[in-house]
Amino acid sequence: MTALPAAQHAWEDTFLHDEEGRPLAPRFHRLLLLDLTGGAPTAADAAHLESALRTLESELPHGPEGLLTCLGWGPGYFEAYTGVRSPVNRPVPMARWENPRLESYDACLHLAADDEATLAEVTGRLFGDGPLDQRDRLRLTEVRTGFVGRGLPAARRPGSGIPDRAPLMLGFHSGLRGNQAPEERISVASGPLRGGTTMHVSYIELDVDSWYEQDADTRSALMYSPRVGADEAEKLVDDATSDADSLPRVAADHGRVGHAQATGRARLAGVPRINRRDFATLDHGVPGTHFVSLQRTMEDFNATRATMNAADAPTHDGRIGVRRRNGINAFMEVRSRATFAVPVRRDRAFPFLAGDPR
Repeated sequence: MTALPAAQHAWEDTFLHDEEGRPLAPRFHRLLLLDLTGGAPTAADAAHLESALRTLESELPHGPEGLLTCLGWGPGYFEAYTGVRSPVNRPVPMARWENPRLESYDACLHLAADDEATLAEVTGRLFGDGPLDQRDRLRLTEVRTGFVGRGLPAARRPGSGIPDRAPLMLGFHSGLRGNQAPEERISVASGPLRGGTTMHVSYIELDVDSWYEQDADTRSALMYSPRVGADEAEKLVDDATSDADSLPRVAADHGRVGHAQATGRARLAGVPRINRRDFATLDHGVPGTHFVSLQRTMEDFNATRATMNAADAPTHDGRIGVRRRNGINAFMEVRSRATFAVPVRRDRAFPFLAGDPR
């Protein structure tokens, strides 16, 4: 088997690109939300979990054509089972209008592949009868599913107004060149999590019907900037010009703020602070997004999320509210939040247990 990257989150070298040069994320995703059962885990439990993951990796290529995995551990796991302070804090609401469920799962396993059946098979092997079964120590508490890719949202919710070529529910490309934090930028530089990363998982419901009641240019203005029209947005390959540095003036001129425009103010030296692994969902029959964000520290996520709110925008023009005409704020409801620490691959199975030789 070819050696896998030390960092679990090192996915992007495996991505293909579309004809315009945009990176293509895996088309199908699952989040397996897990809780410990049966008492404190042991080194033998860690060896069994690691063996199961290695078995899958030996059978499936590393990448969208096979399988990508990323296993993170929640604050409660660190508090209950290790002597290591949790590298991530528990989740909190991130906007004054939010009332999300603040979750405390022990772990989250993110699976991704271009073949949806692969993810179902992997889930069944890890949490069903057979040699890879983990149910003696891990309970599969919840499964979240979804997709990202040209045509998938429209095909799975026909008649909703979603453009036929759209890769996500709101119709725009998420993975433009330059609008993601590089994987090396999100890797932790020191401490027990060195080489790993942190993960924030949100479940967001989207008001797709109201979104598509807006004309195409209005949707583009709200997604990017009031100075980005629909024709330009459709052709974007590289990072959109977001007018982040001139938000007060542009907001006053147009009476709107763009999502990318607001979020861009969180960048450091022009570089994004988070790497998004988000995907569309129809879980529970409702259009939404499972927003998976990777970053060096949770402060990177918190700063990005706070600037996305553009709470100062109403002071620049009376037509703008904290949600009205303010990016995509009016079209999303955050239902839950959770935080996880993602160790390097060698430590991914029940990390930092007392007495563990790793």
